[in-house]
Amino acid sequence: MTFPTRLQQVLDEGRAVIRSLMKIECGTGTYGFWNGNADLVWSGLTYWPSTLISVSEPVYGVGTAAATFTVELTAKRDFGLEPDKLQLIENEDYKGRPLTVYDAYFDPDTRALLHVEPMVYGYCDTVDHVTDGGEVKIVANIIDGRLDNHRDGYRSASHEDQQLVSPGDKFFEFASRVRSEYFDIKL
Repeated sequence: MTFPTRLQQVLDEGRAVIRSLMKIECGTGTYGFWNGNADLVWSGLTYWPSTLISVSEPVYGVGTAAATFTVELTAKRDFGLEPDKLQLIENEDYKGRPLTVYDAYFDPDTRALLHVEPMVYGYCDTVDHVTDGGEVKIVANIIDGRLDNHRDGYRSASHEDQQLVSPGDKFFEFASRVRSEYFDIKL
């Protein structure tokens, strides 16, 4: 992968400023958050500053088994985020909706956005309301994108599915339509 020249320079110097962006596409709208201190507009979406959201370390690895990670938001009265506001998440259509976490690279001298790289994506499964040591928070359980690779009990990708993704691609043209075939051979 090639990065823009200026980004490669600041990375080589060890001076790149890296921030995290998070985008969730709910049924009522698409929301963006980032760990900066002002609104950031990227790719047509305004990312609101939030230092209150934390993302657990996603499980990286090979294989097709889906893993989970969490996104937490703690109620902080100092920021005007009362515990009852956390309940408003239940008004959103979040189940099965995509969530993407990005790394955004900024120029340390000009503070210009140089590049945004998707790091992990997944689908919101459940949202738990937790009280931990007197703190009220919501914990969103995210199933990572490897879920798309294989789901036991679901159908396999077909030629028709691939045409929806990339018209003209013939990768699955001769793929078997039967999941398993059993042959009873007697000698």
